[in-house]
Amino acid sequence: MLKKFLSLEGMQRLSVSEQKNINGGAIPPDDGGANCNEFVIVTATEARCLAYDPFYRPVYIGSNKCSILMPPC
Repeated sequence: MLKKFLSLEGMQRLSVSEQKNINGGAIPPDDGGANCNEFVIVTATEARCLAYDPFYRPVYIGSNKCSILMPPC
């Protein structure tokens, strides 16, 4: 992470594993059925979460976390 970002109020350093798990708000790709017809948590702002197609039943759960329903297989 850039040091100038860490100097902003409210910012905190993410561990390497946390950085690798950042999704950027994209819906996870179909991974061969592991999440078929299950709710998954993705990283997304409230605005991005609620902008998902209603088909995914998006629910913003706070702290940049969004619950979406994966499509059936």
